[in-house]
Amino acid sequence: MVKKLKLPKFEVSPIKRFILTYKRVFSIVYKVNPRLLISVTIINGFWGLTNLPVLYINKTLIDVVIGSIGLSDLSTPLKTISLLIFFRALVEFARAATSNINSFLTRAMGEQLTAYLERVGGVKLNTLDIPLVESPNFQDKYKKIEREANNRLWGMIEPLSDIPNAIFTIISGVLPLITFNPWISVVVLVVTLPDIIINARIAKKDYEAIQVLNPKWRLWGWIHWHMVDTKQFYENKILGNVEYLARKLFDVQKEIVEFQYKRRKRRATARTFASIPGYILSMVLNIYFFALALLGRVTLGTAQLLYQATNTLSLGFSTFLNDAVNIYENYLFVSDLTWFLELKAELVGGQKQPSLNFSKGIEFKDVWFKYPNAKTWVLKGVSFEIGPKENLALVGENGAGKTTMIKLLSGFYKPNKGEVLVNGVNIFDYDQAKYRQLLGVLFQDFSWYPFTARESIGIGSVDKIKRREEIKKYAKLTGVDEFIESLPLKYENPLSKEFEKGVEPSKGQWQRIALSRILFRDSKILVLDEPTSNVDPKAEEEIFEKIIELAREKILILISHRFSTVRMADKILLIDGGKIWEQGTHQELMNRDSEYAHLFKLQAKGYQ
Repeated sequence: MVKKLKLPKFEVSPIKRFILTYKRVFSIVYKVNPRLLISVTIINGFWGLTNLPVLYINKTLIDVVIGSIGLSDLSTPLKTISLLIFFRALVEFARAATSNINSFLTRAMGEQLTAYLERVGGVKLNTLDIPLVESPNFQDKYKKIEREANNRLWGMIEPLSDIPNAIFTIISGVLPLITFNPWISVVVLVVTLPDIIINARIAKKDYEAIQVLNPKWRLWGWIHWHMVDTKQFYENKILGNVEYLARKLFDVQKEIVEFQYKRRKRRATARTFASIPGYILSMVLNIYFFALALLGRVTLGTAQLLYQATNTLSLGFSTFLNDAVNIYENYLFVSDLTWFLELKAELVGGQKQPSLNFSKGIEFKDVWFKYPNAKTWVLKGVSFEIGPKENLALVGENGAGKTTMIKLLSGFYKPNKGEVLVNGVNIFDYDQAKYRQLLGVLFQDFSWYPFTARESIGIGSVDKIKRREEIKKYAKLTGVDEFIESLPLKYENPLSKEFEKGVEPSKGQWQRIALSRILFRDSKILVLDEPTSNVDPKAEEEIFEKIIELAREKILILISHRFSTVRMADKILLIDGGKIWEQGTHQELMNRDSEYAHLFKLQAKGYQ
């Protein structure tokens, strides 16, 4: 049974949470491009540091102007003013250039991070156990990570690059105030705190509340996919169901949008009220500074310096605390992302390396199995053996348990009772990656790759993907070579109309391409689940004669509803209700004149 997935915990204090999230984000970005991260950090630090010279240049400029009023000789003051304005222009130019470079580098960092996480996430997903990936709890969390990735990744990058700027902006504001009255800096910080406290609380509540919408988000994605995926157009047009899907999508969207509207409205209202103390303090301090200038206790330039320093400090604190709020919010996303990236497979195999020399074949020993959270047994005490050079056919009605047996053989699930042995060893005693190299499995729902025809076959064994002649050999075996050679670019032709010169194969051609891919893998155990269901009976028989000849030194398992094909097998198992009802050669089962013989005659009658 799949364990219930837990939400991120909130016992960590806000400061520890900030530090933890910052470290996690920093480590992820550092892996992607360390030079870029260091460059952005330095640039943002420089930007924040340029606030200080601007403050002092403006202060000096005002004092020089005020002090020069009434002088008869203005040449010296004009030179000083010109020099100050020149230096200020240099600083402003440096700030503008830094801003442009930072914008470019930050966006580049965001794009590289997105690409990295898509790549790493795809690899990680494929290392996890299928029972876990199929569970609704996992899907809710994983889809949320996918859905929020674009916005949240930028939300991770922006504060990461902004914090050095905020720190040096604070320093630029604090230094002038310390010489006047250090307590002003403390007061500015105190009045800025309500904003971060309120936002942190709202962020936590929002995260907890939004969990109930995760199934709705998934439904939104599914409906939209059915409306826009080109492969669904044919059925959509025939059934005329798009308006129904649109109404259903509208209902789901309305529920989500209304929830999000109320959530954002609540946050905007809270932040507005939280910012009031800061505005009041700024007004009071400004009145105080300029009152001192009127009383002659400070120069007008100093009053302007203190006024701008207060605003700069407030901006620095506000920037830093807003970054902290963003990081706090992104802690929730980063926690989900980290949870996903740190997940480990539970169906871990052993250390044994499988041998290619089989003295024994495949054995199911009293195997019982039911899917996670299901009450019904799919397999009930299944036992059988296949020799190391034997081929076996599985027949039976849909839902009898045939495909489930293949999933157990593939190590996707563990039996609830009993075991599956290959070459006399429990398959979970093998190193799973090495074990699966023994397998070549063509599932009913095989993959359609839009790559070139060569890649679509060659991806069955990526180490040999450039061996064109060998790929062509298996394409000829399945009869798809003629179709590929007719394409404009032949084996380099894309197999999708969405690409230039791309061609969309028919379903029967796709099936032959998929079969070629599995045969090209040249594995020790070959499993074909309805491999020619879209191929005409005559071509099917020709293909299987070639496959059986090719698999003389292999174990071949065939699942098919066409009895004319399965009769070629060395052994046939009739599966019904999760049990083996009959087994033997075709002739033995026909002589027994039981259920298998009845089904064979019934199907043969349909061809007469």
